[in-house]
Amino acid sequence: MVTRFTLCLLLPWMMMSCRTAKSVVAAVDVKPTGLLPHGTELKENRKRSPFIGNWWTTDKKVLQAAEKVKSLYIAPVVSDELRPMKQKFTLMEFSNKRRDAKMKGLLTYAHNKFERAFKSDKKARYTIVDAASKDAMTLQLSIIEWEPNTYSGLVVREAVDLVTLPMVGGSVLGKPSRGTIAIQGVLTEPKTGKSVFEFADKEEAKTLFFFFPQELFPTGQAKFAIREWAQQFEKLMSTPSDHQVKDSLPFQVIGF
Repeated sequence: MVTRFTLCLLLPWMMMSCRTAKSVVAAVDVKPTGLLPHGTELKENRKRSPFIGNWWTTDKKVLQAAEKVKSLYIAPVVSDELRPMKQKFTLMEFSNKRRDAKMKGLLTYAHNKFERAFKSDKKARYTIVDAASKDAMTLQLSIIEWEPNTYSGLVVREAVDLVTLPMVGGSVLGKPSRGTIAIQGVLTEPKTGKSVFEFADKEEAKTLFFFFPQELFPTGQAKFAIREWAQQFEKLMSTPSDHQVKDSLPFQVIGF
């Protein structure tokens, strides 16, 4: 009976758009930094992209030049504009020094996953190259927010679940205790030096049907989000402009 009741409550979420669902169980707001030339112009476009903010060039010369490029260089991922931690539980368990140490590994992880997304898809539009050149698009990525997973936050969410609906109460009422990460990126055409696509997105730890090991690691939620972003970006680049790249579900069935 409990399982049926839970599914009945989750079914409406599954039927809603992912954007609507995100307003309940995930992040819906992300502010890009000065890295993006058109950061203030980013908009949501659920008919095409799963990201919260998107900008595509309408410059025909840039589009024509970009259409001829078949290679992609992914620059080292940076965190130069990483924002300070805000969550109480994160501030209790993490010093800036500890977070910075974890961030180094996370940046390398992100770079590897974005490269792997293109290398593992035989239908990928771009071939990955190891250095910037006049014959390759350049993708610059920056992690601008990161609240690591915390043990204290996990305990709070589990406690809320015990007195509310399991797997739902802790995710809604426990939002301030959940891990979050935000990213931004700009794709640049080599000959004109102008951006073709810019995006920004933010994810919070998803609602879980079961307890996953990733909850026990500071970077667990961040790595899960990064893997999804890498796959979504590759699909966005490799599919026609009228193809919808759907967002992931607001809850998680398979973890780590």
